[in-house]
Amino acid sequence: MDPFSVTRRRLLQASAAAGAAMSLGVSASFAPEPASRQRGAPFAVGDYAAKVTELRDQVRRLVRGWVDAGRLVRPDGFVYAVDVAQLMACFVDAGDAGGYAALRDRALAHLVVDDESDPYTRGFVLWRYRPDDAGATRDASGTTEALRTARALWLGAERFDAPGDRQLARTILGGYARHQAVDHGVWMVRNYFGFGTRSFATNSFLIDYDPDFVRDAARESGDAELAALAEKSYAAVRGALTPAGLLYDLIQPELKTMYPLLENVATFSPNDVVQVSNATTVANTVARGAPDVAARVLKFATDRLSRGPGALRMYHYGRTGEAVNDASPGINEWGGLVRLAAALRDREATASLLGYAVASWDYYYNQLKPDAPDAYVASEALAAMSGVLAL
Repeated sequence: MDPFSVTRRRLLQASAAAGAAMSLGVSASFAPEPASRQRGAPFAVGDYAAKVTELRDQVRRLVRGWVDAGRLVRPDGFVYAVDVAQLMACFVDAGDAGGYAALRDRALAHLVVDDESDPYTRGFVLWRYRPDDAGATRDASGTTEALRTARALWLGAERFDAPGDRQLARTILGGYARHQAVDHGVWMVRNYFGFGTRSFATNSFLIDYDPDFVRDAARESGDAELAALAEKSYAAVRGALTPAGLLYDLIQPELKTMYPLLENVATFSPNDVVQVSNATTVANTVARGAPDVAARVLKFATDRLSRGPGALRMYHYGRTGEAVNDASPGINEWGGLVRLAAALRDREATASLLGYAVASWDYYYNQLKPDAPDAYVASEALAAMSGVLAL
């Protein structure tokens, strides 16, 4: 895999590997274990509603403060499109038109490509920008970033009666669609487009797909090409399901040149290692259109939790389900799982996971400093909280 792809993947979900540890300076297993009474799942979802609502309001105020103060720059000096897009969606959910508009304007100014001299890249979304370097050369597009930006604009257009944002979302989806290709007989949405080399990546990450959103956009707009893209995306996710019930991370068609007689060799995770947060992220994008796949991921987690608190870990092998090491789940694992359970409308699983998720959210909020933003983790937590409260 090329260095850019590795770097982008690492930074896209930099917090996922250790919850909020990067900004907090604590271990990956920082989330305290809930009381044993909680692990027995005697509580119902409603018993957590007041606490989740309180936490959501607190984190919403926190992230609005970051945006107002211009504190979305990560330690490397860049603002990342995934942070901007996910916070936009959070502001839509909160009905915060001011916060949404501020980030939308930032995205249009710095991230969404709309260059009349380069119509092919119209609608591409840059993966990051440096605020102090207005004349910087474009680096590369990002497909996950495009989807999340388009989705936030799509939701914002409806919530705030902004038809121009709906059209912009369709433009971005058109740019996203131009990343698709068939390589060695394998369809995929290529991970990025490099502006310097004028070439696409030769691989794809499973988080580069959002079949449920693309299908929704296709149905609402009557766009047959988007509808076809959605169906191919569902098939790609289905093809990534592991024997143990998780989802692999990568599609790399060129591997078929080494194994020409094998059908599914192009979809894999390095060394068969699957990170639970990645699997739940992808599962959440097919919860409505492929609930059977999403339910397999949820069942993988709940089955292990039923064996005891140490059975579910951050990393598992895709084939056997065996834990790779002793790294405990963190805020993104618990949040992604409880969001998935809520999306599948599994109230029992949601209640059993909420003890862990609420503990991690509460710890996160109480440890995070107002001047140390962590937009990705905060936006993931807010999406999970809203998913639970909507159940």
